[in-house]
Amino acid sequence: MAAVTCDFLVVGAGVIGVSIARELRRRYHARVMIIEKEPSPGQHASGRNSGVLHAGVYYKAGTLKARLCVEGNRRMREYCREKQIPLNDNGKVIVARSPDELPALRELYARAQANGVRAELIDGRTLKSIEPCARTVEQALYVKDTAVVNPQRVMESLVEDARREGVDLHMDCAWHSREGREAAKTSQGRIAYGHLVNCAGLFADRIAWAFGVGTHYRILPFRGQFYRLRPESRLQVRGNIYPVPDLRNPFLGVHFTRRPEGDVTVGPSALPLLGREQYRGLRGITVQDGLAMTTYLFGLFRRNQDHFRSIAWRELRKRSRSGFFREAQELGVGLEAADLLPGKAPGIRAQLVDTRTSELLNDFVVEPGPRSTHVLNAVSPAFTSSAPFAEHVVGLIKRD
Repeated sequence: MAAVTCDFLVVGAGVIGVSIARELRRRYHARVMIIEKEPSPGQHASGRNSGVLHAGVYYKAGTLKARLCVEGNRRMREYCREKQIPLNDNGKVIVARSPDELPALRELYARAQANGVRAELIDGRTLKSIEPCARTVEQALYVKDTAVVNPQRVMESLVEDARREGVDLHMDCAWHSREGREAAKTSQGRIAYGHLVNCAGLFADRIAWAFGVGTHYRILPFRGQFYRLRPESRLQVRGNIYPVPDLRNPFLGVHFTRRPEGDVTVGPSALPLLGREQYRGLRGITVQDGLAMTTYLFGLFRRNQDHFRSIAWRELRKRSRSGFFREAQELGVGLEAADLLPGKAPGIRAQLVDTRTSELLNDFVVEPGPRSTHVLNAVSPAFTSSAPFAEHVVGLIKRD
């Protein structure tokens, strides 16, 4: 690619990058370019997630996640219907595995009410009418607005829209470094820009550092491994069966999700990794990342911030099929070990850590830089929230 110039350069063709590029094009009628190191868009978290459109029950009222998730859920459902992308619209039940989880269940109900989410506390009898195989202690939370889509179908549609609207996409084009104040060196040559938007996911921190931004942040990758439920299993699922999560931590636990195609996924785990793209075994580990991740994982263990130690041990247990099964069987009646079949390709969560406090950051994080804007923490429910999140980010941009 010869040297080119654009008004806005977006790094990363995941759901957030494509959505921001579309919003920039609509708002400014400017030349918008996306560069992506992979041969096609959505190859990482955007295309490898469970496809659940979250309703907004997990997030405290007033947080950015709460506001954008509720609006994003409504708009993504409308978008899928408009584009005739199949939806499983059967909602979600959140079940309590012990009496100790009931206060957190009721807190989720309070958050749902505060955020304007359609949800209700139900007893065991009503639960059986919604999800006959789910089990709970005393009460469960029924979240009506949760839905499930195929994330690859959504990505394909968003990319088609972006191209039709005039966004310029360059695949197999990796960001290498910053050149001066107004250009990027890429694997396909130099690109001059008016403003850069960093949506690089697992590598967003590295790009931000090149601009002197977010130097106290680091991406810590967590791999989400999925199983598939054997169709003949006695445990049948209509929508979604989730556990009550530990609200101090950003992970929701193993759950059952019926996809629009009819298959049921079980997962994910959340295993901390030593490489940003360590999808299988030791592949994807680099010396630089391995040393850095080991350092930060040791710090998290030592400080036990956000009860990270208990998270890590629980996730390590789920590395084995038997450990995974033990956690999954707490959610429903009829599950057998043989019901867990190899699942879809794992995804990796780009979780932001504040290295000053060893805190796993829960809310979205967007930071300004010189002629640049950096999306540093766009974890779940970023897929659900992508449309209003894009408008929020573009609203923050100050054009120099």
